Amino acid sequence: MRARERPDPRPQAAERGRWRRLNWWVQTGTALAGVAAVGGIVVTGIATYYSARTAEDQLKQSQEDADETTRSQSSKVAFYSDVEDDLTSRRYYLVNRSADPISRVHVMILADVEWKKQKGAEPHRQSSQLILWLGSVPPCSGIVLRSRDMTVDPTAKANRRIPRGAAIHLDQYFKVDSIYFNDSGGRRWKRTLDELTRWVQPADAYPAPPEPVTDVSILQVKLRHKVLLDSVKPCGGA
Repeated sequence: MRARERPDPRPQAAERGRWRRLNWWVQTGTALAGVAAVGGIVVTGIATYYSARTAEDQLKQSQEDADETTRSQSSKVAFYSDVEDDLTSRRYYLVNRSADPISRVHVMILADVEWKKQKGAEPHRQSSQLILWLGSVPPCSGIVLRSRDMTVDPTAKANRRIPRGAAIHLDQYFKVDSIYFNDSGGRRWKRTLDELTRWVQPADAYPAPPEPVTDVSILQVKLRHKVLLDSVKPCGGA
């Protein structure tokens, strides 16, 4: 009796090898597809990041350009001081170096005011805050401020109950603290010696005194006459 022939295992082994290779390629392809997808996400993320940064930089530059344009006139308004020839007092120069006028100008001043508490008594002197209304300042010009040219405004409602005879001490080292003004676009600004800022209050607003003022701590004043500087240079331009 003949022995049963065993099947040849080689074709089956070859088939299994073919499936393993095919499975390997499938897995490899899937892995490569995943890597490509991750790489695409990374590239997209980087592109999005730089796009956002570019947009942010452009917005910031646009805002800076707009701010510079907004400040183009107000940045040319300033004040400075020197000592008069007699060396007993100071004078200030408020200058508008822009090609357009500024309006609704208020000047905040610290100065000595004096009055007599009683008839026949020696004058009493006190440091006060003066609010000077200038109206407007023409383009390329300025105004000279001297203590002898300022006087208490008798028509100001806030002054109606101050001590009688209160007057600004002549020829003194007074100080301009700040100025408030409107540019040609109607924007309100506050200028000090150190900085220029937007004043986002109503157009007439400034640190106003209470009404009525019953002492001389805050007074509204005016100029006896306006000393105007013509042809302030440089003027206009960027």
